[in-house]
Order: sequence, then structure tokens, then C-alpha cells
Amino acid sequence: MSYEPKNPRDGVEITVGYRGLGGQPDRLEKRTVQPAEGDAPPWDANTPFAVVGTDVDRTDGIAKASGRAKYAYDITFPGMLQAMILRSTVARGVLTGLELDEARKMPGIGAVVALKEIGNKVRFVGDAIAAVAGTTLHAVRDAIEKIRATYEAEAHNVDFLQLPDAPMLGIAGDIDDEWPADENVDGALAAAKVTHTGTYRTEVQTHSSLETHGGVAKWNGKDLEVWNSTQATFGVRGELAGALKARGIEVESLTVHAEFIGGGFGSKFSAGIEALAGCLLAKEANAPVKLMLDRFEEHTCTGNRPSALMQVRAGLDDKGTITAWDWRSFGGCGFNGGGGSVAVPNYYTSQAKKRASHKELAMDTDPARPMRAPGHPQGWFGAELFLDELAAKAGIDPLEFRLHNDDQTIRQDQWRFGAERFGWQKARARTNDPKARYWHGVGLASARWGTLGNAGRPAHGITCRIHQDGTVESRSGAQDCGPGLKTVMAIITAEELGLPAERVKAVSGHTSDPSGPASGGSTTTPSLAPAVRHSAWLARQQLVELVAKHLGVPENQVACTGGKVGAGTAMLPWNEACKLIGPNPIEARGKRFDNYKQDPFFRGVCGCQFAEVEVDTWTGIVRTTRMLAIQDCGVVIAKKLAESQVLGAMIQGVSYALHEQRIMDRTSGRMLNGDFLRYKITGPKDLPQLECIMHTVHNGHANTSAAGLGEPPSVAAPAAVANAVFHALGVPLRHLPITPDKVLAALANRKV
Repeated sequence: MSYEPKNPRDGVEITVGYRGLGGQPDRLEKRTVQPAEGDAPPWDANTPFAVVGTDVDRTDGIAKASGRAKYAYDITFPGMLQAMILRSTVARGVLTGLELDEARKMPGIGAVVALKEIGNKVRFVGDAIAAVAGTTLHAVRDAIEKIRATYEAEAHNVDFLQLPDAPMLGIAGDIDDEWPADENVDGALAAAKVTHTGTYRTEVQTHSSLETHGGVAKWNGKDLEVWNSTQATFGVRGELAGALKARGIEVESLTVHAEFIGGGFGSKFSAGIEALAGCLLAKEANAPVKLMLDRFEEHTCTGNRPSALMQVRAGLDDKGTITAWDWRSFGGCGFNGGGGSVAVPNYYTSQAKKRASHKELAMDTDPARPMRAPGHPQGWFGAELFLDELAAKAGIDPLEFRLHNDDQTIRQDQWRFGAERFGWQKARARTNDPKARYWHGVGLASARWGTLGNAGRPAHGITCRIHQDGTVESRSGAQDCGPGLKTVMAIITAEELGLPAERVKAVSGHTSDPSGPASGGSTTTPSLAPAVRHSAWLARQQLVELVAKHLGVPENQVACTGGKVGAGTAMLPWNEACKLIGPNPIEARGKRFDNYKQDPFFRGVCGCQFAEVEVDTWTGIVRTTRMLAIQDCGVVIAKKLAESQVLGAMIQGVSYALHEQRIMDRTSGRMLNGDFLRYKITGPKDLPQLECIMHTVHNGHANTSAAGLGEPPSVAAPAAVANAVFHALGVPLRHLPITPDKVLAALANRKV
């Protein structure tokens, strides 16, 4: 691409909005924005892309598929020790004794450290007490058996609905507590033509990442290197540095590596006690130490998506408009007492009198941690199923009901396009033979998220390096926990330099490179994409200067396109142009400027999903047969990876809606199904036919208009499946997961 230099203070006119979906009218408008001085000019709806938005393969796909990618679990060093953690067997109490000497004397043991002091509180079954490192895991297990930990146990509770301040439930599972008086809401409900009330419940879901938590720690004097499975390389570095300092351990340099991560979904922002234990053991043993959690620990000790109990009542006027909305929720979080709040779709209730309240109910279990759209899948399940019930009571089609009440134009267009592609009207009109074994139903639900990325403080950066041999590097210290940050970096850099994406080597996950945000809140791509582009734009300018001087033409006539650099007919192949660089590579440090001060076209992202289910009325088994998602994420940079993100979220949504549930033993406080044998997740035979349509929206908020994607598609999926089950059965199942016993009970109590 080639740009005429402009003074950003004069403003840049761009076209924002989006092209119509499936023959719908375009929604485009002109805006004048003022990029920061020195930033790359903004892309807009008229920018011709050669690489952005195309089906580029994942840059690290071959490395991952062939086993060459090195995860934390794969790191090894000569003399490296293996480590494990001794964990509490009581759910609540105080550590009264801890004897480690016998464990230290066991053969093959290199280090033993206490992770709690006598007198410390024990907060759940699995709380970390001490850690041991030895030559083999067998030796470590034997040594752990020699540790003597004693406790003063206290009464515990692992069911948030049994707590004294939990709401009262009736026989049917509905909240029986009276609604507090509210003049506005009560008045709107009294005036409504149709009213409805419902109580909804979700269970704890564990993250179930393929790679467990943990890593490798290696000291060299006072310098520490850590290979960690994390969603936050720089956060882990700061956390470990602070924790070690608090223990009187001096660290001169601390480098975190996380080039490949086997998933996190929100559970791996913290270094965790496992990473700190590895560092302490490595220091004491004067040897590298690997400490990776096993699958039971992963289910029981690393946090989870908390359970929720929700109740809503609402009213409609004679036009089908929601005029009253009253919501209260209760979050079943762990010992940390937070993280259980839920969110609801507020774009349906813009004309309603509204009220909302929430209460956290702490249990003696491992803590609540963020999980892909924290609080949203729970709240959307309750709210979207309630909307279907309310629409049914009013005799309105669920799609028409949403079109009437949804105040966001982008999703309105997505609803209409998705309904036509899915065949909503035909599928909705299908009736089930009461005598047939299999019944079918379809449902839908909306998606939302709010981030357009941020600059961070200090501003995050990217290094772009062009070498004399034509090699191009794009480097970030942020982690790629699976969605494909490296591919996004390669695509943006290639677009700016006029190259195919495979010519760019993208590297991430080493804190020796420029800083980046944690991979959470769908902020990574929108926060770093503008910095990637800025770095490539700056590097391109340096190369253009060399080529212009070599060709004897003005710099503003030189273009980088199609793997060549030059002007007019004097175009040098990329490798020839790069020979002008010399032995010292071009190196440009791009930065993330603040978002434009002007309002973007839209501040978040929209989406919607449609689902079809088949219910076996003999066994109660529900199978999702097909799903469709329409999803925007600003400008779609890596189309294939964006689709993969959405499809993965849909699969997780099916799993949440139909399968996943933590089962706790109230007496011992222990999780009973902490493995993949008894903790059911969606498998290959459970997968529906999946389709995803990505919707590019030029927001005009930064130089790439990238927006978040990790969270929003996971918001809609469970609710769409639940609504499809409601359509199939004619009665709502208000408690996730929708297991066979609940289906059979609903069928038995169904009024024909």
C-alpha cells in the first residue's frame, strides 16, 4: 500500500459501517477521525485488502499438528526435577501441624517447601499445603506420603443454596422470596398486558483446558526463567517477582516464556501457587523443576465458572414491547467470595422500567475464576429462555419478538440474515408427532461483547524486523493461548508490506519482547492489532526510503505490493529490495495509540445464533443437530481463525447446556467427578453440524478497526440450545445442564 503523507491534526475522512448481509442494504457513513501524530493511517470500508480477511492457514498449525510446538509440558533440561503439591483433605479449617523432615530424607528428593504456615486457614479440599521436587514422580509421591499435616477442621458448606442467606426455594425450584417493593417496576407490571415470572439455574463448569496449569522454573544465579502455561506473560512475571521478594528471594531478572499454550479460557491469568512452588523448589534444589498439575487438580484446584440462580419477572404492552423488567441473581462462587455476578442482554429492555440486584454466596470450594465471557452465559441462558417463554405466553414468534425489542441495528440485520439462512420459519413451523420417538425443536439467542481494545499503560508495543535476506519478523511478548495471535500478526504485517502471510515469522510469548495485554476479555487482538500495523508501517517507511533513493524516485511514489517494492515499471522483487538494507536489519517499534476520540460506528460487537435439537423421548437424551452463528468482530482479520473461534464457542456452549456439571460431596467437601470419565464434556459424537458467518464491521476506532471475538460467541450458544429444547418439548427446562433425567421428568409432567 502507498500513502500520501498527511497532517493528522487536519483529520482523516473514512467510511465506517458495514456492507449489507445477503442482499440487505449497506449501512455506511462518512466520519472524520484524528489519528495520533505518527500513527498509521486508518483502514476503512473502502480499503482494498490482499491478505486481511482471507482464509490464511494458522501460522503455527503445522508445528502444533506435528508435535514440534513446545508447550510448558514439553520443556526439559538435564537434571530437571519433577514436582507435586500436597493438598488439604479438609474443606475448611486451620493448619495446626506440618512436618516435612521425613519427606526431605526420602531417596531422590531434591527440595521440599511449605506453602502454608501453621495457623493459616485452609479454604477448600485441594488447598495447597506443601510442595516436593524429586528425580521422578514416583519418588515425589512417596515423599508426599511422609509429610504429616494436621488440621483443626470446621463446619463447611459446598452448596451455595444451603447457605443461611440463600433465597428460599419452592418444591419446583422457584425462588419463593417476595420481591421487594419498587414503585416504578411494580406500576409497569400492573399496567402490562402480559406478565411472566421464571427462576433459572446453572451449575459450576470447570475450564477443562487440554494443557493443565503449571510449568518449569530454572535459576541461573539470581536470574530466573519460567516456562509457564499462562494467559498473561507479563502478569505472571510481575506476580512471581512480587511473591519471591515477599519471601526474601532476590531476583535480578525474570523472564517468562509461553510461546504455546494449551488453552486457558480465563483460568490462567494468575501464576498460581503451582508456579510459585516451582520457583521455590528450583531455588532450594539448585536445579530446574517442572510442576504440572494432574487432571484431578485441574478440575478441583484452578477455579471455575461459578453456578448461578436467577429469577426474572417482566411485562409486555399490547404491541409486544417489554415495559417492565425485574431481575435478581445469586452467584455460587468459591471461597474467594466474588466472581459470581451475571450479565443480561439490556438491548431488549431499553423502553422498560428496570431493576436488578445480585448477591454473592461464598462456598468452601476452589475460587471462581473468569471463564470465556464471565457471567454472560449464565445470565443469557436465564434471560433468553425467559424471553422465549414470555413470547410464547403472548403468542409471538421468538424471532419477531426479538426484532421488535432489540434496539441494535447491527444485530437486527444479523437476525434477519441468520433466520433466512437457517430456515427459521420452516423449522419453527414443523410439528412433532406425539407418538414419535424423536422430537425436534429450534431456538435462537443473541450475543454481545463490549471491547474495542485499549492502549494499556504503558502503551503495548510490537517489533517489526526486516532482514537483508528478505525475512520479516513480527514480535510480541504477549501470549497466544490458542486463538491465533501469531497468525493475526503475520496477516497484518503482510498486508502492510505487500507480502503473502507465509513470508512473515510471527513470534509471541517471551517477556523479552515488547509488552502485551493478558489474553482475556477479548482484548488481545483489538489491543495489539493497531500496534502490529504501526510497527509494519514504520518498517515499510524505512524500506521505501532505501528503495526510493536506489531508484531515484520520490518516496511517495514507491509502493509495496504483490511481493515487490518500487514505482511504476521499476519494481524490485522483495528479496532484491531487502538487499539494500545491509547487515543491520530494519527494526521498528510500533505502539498502541489511544482509540480515536471520535465515537466509533459501534462500541461493541453483536451476534446471534440458531440451534436445532433432537430429543429422544424414550431416553431423555438431547442431541444438538445443527447450529448457525452470525458474528462480527470489527474488521475480520484472520477469517479462518475467526470462524474457528466461533465454532469452538458453539461446541463449548453445547457442552455447557447439555453435559457439564461439577458434583460435590457435601460431607467431605470433595469433588466426585474430577476427571474426564465422570465429568462429561462434548465429544465428537455430540457435535452438531456447525456453520459460522463472520460479519465485518468497520468501527473506525483505531487504525485496523479490530474488535474482540473470544467472548461473544460463547454467550449465545447455551441459550440457543435451551430455547430449542423448549420448542421441542413445549415446556422450558430452566436448570442447566439439560440432562436425560430432567427431560424425562418434564415429559412426565407435560400438559398435553
